[in-house]
Order: sequence, then C-alpha cells, then structure tokens
Amino acid sequence: MKKFYNIEGIIRNGFKLSRDYEILDFNFVKLGDPGVKAFAKSKSIKQLTRLTLSGNKLGPEAAKDLADSEYLGKLQSLKLYKNKIGDEGVKHICDTERLPSLLSLRIAWNEIGTEGARHIAESSRFKQLTTLSVSENKIGDAGLKHLGESTNMPKLEFLDLRKNGITDAGVLNFVKSKAFAELQSIEISDNPVTDTGKKAVAEFLIFNRIRRHLNEDKTILDLSKIGIGDLECSAIANCEDLANLTKLYLELNRITGEGIRHLAESPYLENLTLLSLARNPIKDEGVKHIAGAEIFRNLQILMIDHCGVTDEGLIAIAKSEIMSNLLRVYIEGNDYTDDGFYALGESEFLTQLEYPEFEREEEEIEEEEEEEEFEEVEEIVEVDEEEDLDDAEYEK
Repeated sequence: MKKFYNIEGIIRNGFKLSRDYEILDFNFVKLGDPGVKAFAKSKSIKQLTRLTLSGNKLGPEAAKDLADSEYLGKLQSLKLYKNKIGDEGVKHICDTERLPSLLSLRIAWNEIGTEGARHIAESSRFKQLTTLSVSENKIGDAGLKHLGESTNMPKLEFLDLRKNGITDAGVLNFVKSKAFAELQSIEISDNPVTDTGKKAVAEFLIFNRIRRHLNEDKTILDLSKIGIGDLECSAIANCEDLANLTKLYLELNRITGEGIRHLAESPYLENLTLLSLARNPIKDEGVKHIAGAEIFRNLQILMIDHCGVTDEGLIAIAKSEIMSNLLRVYIEGNDYTDDGFYALGESEFLTQLEYPEFEREEEEIEEEEEEEEFEEVEEIVEVDEEEDLDDAEYEK
C-alpha cells in the first residue's frame, strides 16, 4: 500500500470550517485507504466529535484503521456513505473499544449484507447509539431479523433501512420487537413493502411515541408537530393506555377526516375534555365525526382553528346534543360566514359556551332590570333627605 504524505495539510484545511477542531467533513476528498491510515494516526484529530468520510473509495482496511485509532475516543458521529467497507469493515467498527462515545453510525451504500447486519446486532458497543443508517445496502429480511432480535441498542431513535430488499415479512417480524422503546423513526422507502408493512411500521412507531409523550398519570398526551396522519390515529384510537386521557394535543400534523373517524370510534377516549386539532386538514367531514360521536360527550374545549372548516361544520356542532358540555370552540382561520358563527351562539345545546362570545338577549334584559332597581333606590334616598330637612326646620 502506497504511503500518504500530505494528511496534516488536508486536516488543517478541513479544520478551517470548524475552528473548534471538533468537526471534519471530507466528502469526496478521495483519501482512499492509505489516506485514512495516515489520518487515523494523526494527533490532530483527538478533539473530533463528528467525522464524514463519504465517497472516499474506502474498503475494509480503512474501517479497521479508524476502529484502531488511538485518537477518536471523543467521536460521536461517523458517516461513511458511498464507500465499500462491506461486512468485514462493519465488523471492525462493531468490535472496537476505541469508539466509546459513538452515538450516530451512518454506513449507507457500502455493500453491506446480512452478515454486516448480524455484526451490528450482536455488538455490545452500541448501548448509546441513537442513529443507525444502513440504507442502500443488501441486508434484506434476514438482516432485518438480526437487528430486530438485538437487545444491544436500547437508545436507538432513528433507523434508516431504505433500499435494502426488505419485504412485508421482514417488517412484520421486526415490529414484534420489544427492545426498541425509544425508536421514533424508521425509513423503509424504496423497498418492496406494501400498505400492510407501512401500516405495521406506523403503528409500531406511534405506540413508542405514545409511551414517550404520555405524562406520568396518563391523562395528557402531546403528539403535536410530529407528522402523524390517519394511520397513526387508528393506532391512537386502539391504545388501551389512553383510557384515562383527558387532554389530547394533535395540532400541526397531517390528519384528515378519516383519522378523526378512527378517533371517534375509539373505545378508550371517553374521558377527553380537551381535543386540539389545529392546523390539520380535517375539514367539515372531521368535525361531523366529532359532533356525532358519543365518545366525545365530555369535551369542554375543542380546537379546530385553521382546519378547512366551513359553515357546514360549525352548524353540525351547533345541532349536536353531544356537544352540550362545550365551553370553548376555537375556530379562527376557517372559511365560515356569519351563518355558521351565529349558529353556535343560537344553539339550544351550547348553553355553556364561553368562547366565542355572543350577545345574548337574556343578559340584556337582566341589565335593564338592574338599572330599574338602581333608579328606585335613588328615589327612596331623595325622599329620606327631604324628610330630614322638614324635621330640622320643625325643631327650630
């Protein structure tokens, strides 16, 4: 193997983008195995926390040199996209004790197969790993089975499996695992996976998210702004852990009327007093499902602002006896008219509604009666004063 001469100059040039000496991005620098061997022996890298060596024509030997380096003990992120380290190179990274701080391992497009996945699954060095990307390799269902059976990555949050020849069978086997309670995202695109597999992944992830975001006494769940849609709503509706839930926050997601239908059919959401759906495209269809669902009888606060709701949706709420406990309905940012707005105020069922505020005739009548009583009191006072004056004059 030829010697690589100018590694220190290349490292110094790379550090110009990171003055703290913690980040090096060598995308397509074409170091090759000789360059990485020299790199791994340089004391200049001892502060590194993030290293990118994508597209550098690296083989298993380069992976071994990185794994054996005395100076990468602080490395938290290692990205080796578009190289050829193969299963052998993966084994070197999995077996080393010299990368104790590693949190993110990205080895997409590296000719990794089933054995490479097995090395990862069986390694005891990844207890702190939160991100694993093995996309565009060849691990297949067999490799995914190894990963699913692993108990060595309890903190994994992100798993990228794109373009690996994985099928529904592999996905359905993986989601049976109980060892990935922190996993929040699984990328399975560009695999021959049908809606069955996609649904299984969605349910697996939403149950993880529920466990992560549900408060201690299981009364409040906040799943806002995490990109969930109708499939996830189906899983939420069927989650037994939500039987005591009183507040559910789902704003800023991708939920449609179909997702609301799932929630409306849930056997576990009868204790909800607050439901926030702001900025979801639920439209009138979703609102009608809410207004007609017995499970939502205890709702006191309903947030449907910026949801594509028209007069039709508001009138459905106004005509629903089920909605009689509503105290507040947030409807800003929707395409309704005065007809829909005043339907809420004139509803025979929404008698407790505090917001939106409406002028009610009963209140005006009460105010008039109070004014009349006040005038009568003033007249009595005036009479008393006149009587006092008469008495004073008489005494004189």
